[in-house]
Amino acid sequence: MGSLPSGGYAIRIPVDMYQITDKTGRAKPVAFIWVDENGAEARVKIEKIISCVPMAEQKSGTVGDRYECLIGGKIEYIYYTILAPRKWFRFLDVTEEEYNDYYRLPE
Repeated sequence: MGSLPSGGYAIRIPVDMYQITDKTGRAKPVAFIWVDENGAEARVKIEKIISCVPMAEQKSGTVGDRYECLIGGKIEYIYYTILAPRKWFRFLDVTEEEYNDYYRLPE
């Protein structure tokens, strides 16, 4: 995923999303299921969508929309791929080392 606008690094984690699709076909995310490192599931509400911009991912080559959202009182990014298979992802802030380890190609 690479650098975020803040200059930090993030990896994308697939999530189960609750969404509303309007009559034009535009998806509006409202909540998602987050599974923590212990396997516990929680329903996380998206308090507000700040912006939605079309964006291509250089790492994976997918095309979709990046949503800037208010979640738990802070700004986070989620991503929706618009090509099959359609998926939702949450960006998780990580260090550069964690990012490189996550996206390291198998030897």
